[in-house]
Amino acid sequence: MPPLVANYYLTYRCNARCHFCDIWSIEPGKEATFENIQENLRDLKRLGVKYIDFTGGEPLLREDVPQIYTEAKKLGFVTSMTTNTILYPKRAKEIQGLVDFLNFSLDGGDAETHDQSRGVKIFDTLVESVRIAKHLGEYPVLNHTVTAQNYERIGEVAELGQRLGARIWLNPAFTAHSNYNNKKNPTPDMVRAIEAAAKKYDNLGYNKAALAFIEAGGNDVKNPRCKAVDAVIAISPNNEILLPCYHFSQQAVPIEGRLYELYKQSEQVEEFRQTQGTLPVCEGCTVWCYLIPSFFKGFDKYWWLNQVTYAGEFLARKRFLQRA
Repeated sequence: MPPLVANYYLTYRCNARCHFCDIWSIEPGKEATFENIQENLRDLKRLGVKYIDFTGGEPLLREDVPQIYTEAKKLGFVTSMTTNTILYPKRAKEIQGLVDFLNFSLDGGDAETHDQSRGVKIFDTLVESVRIAKHLGEYPVLNHTVTAQNYERIGEVAELGQRLGARIWLNPAFTAHSNYNNKKNPTPDMVRAIEAAAKKYDNLGYNKAALAFIEAGGNDVKNPRCKAVDAVIAISPNNEILLPCYHFSQQAVPIEGRLYELYKQSEQVEEFRQTQGTLPVCEGCTVWCYLIPSFFKGFDKYWWLNQVTYAGEFLARKRFLQRA
């Protein structure tokens, strides 16, 4: 089966300073050219990838983002973007109609909480961005990272979403970086809080497979569920394949115009395909941007819960749009 997703990191640069992420501290290096990205998109199409998450860093910091999304849509990809919204009001019209899943990051139900978590004052920009996106006919979803510090305040976020007329997607925080809340995430208390809040507020969504995986203790290297290499192709801003994934990258392989051949035939990719989910760094992993696609590979309870999640979310969003 072909890979399902490309996690395409357009830049390591970021104009926020979130307390739970350290990507902004990475030395950016030389970023791929638009021509590099065009080549890679063509190869991703040949490999059978259907969905591309253009991410970062802050993707809107790249001046050629509209051209990148236009190229992706020409090739028939389903696209997504997650932005902190600092630049969205200025660039919204440039990407209008090019992003299938437009996600705005949200860390709290009020300015003080959100801005403290983001490290910059951007709550008002977030609110403005929702208004602009809806005016342009977009359907923005507010991505809320649920942490050990904020899980008791999910209701405040849900109520903000109701006031803004936006749906909220709850993402349990994962342990990936050394500064990530002192590795206190995720916890069973967070699971219970997410489930309880979603029963109370109909504008909240979450992945059922993710919560079950937390309760099971995350990835077990002796019986791995992660299929990071089979399900996802991770591409760095510096035009490299990251193996086995971005968060626990053990090797960065320069692409140099041969993405298709590297993924299909190279010893490096095959080595990490054979060991995916079994490395010491994989123990207890709950990095959802690689595990959620992994749940589509293989038939078990996580596959089933993943299917139920997205079928239910499709219906919930349809009802939400009808009321909006």
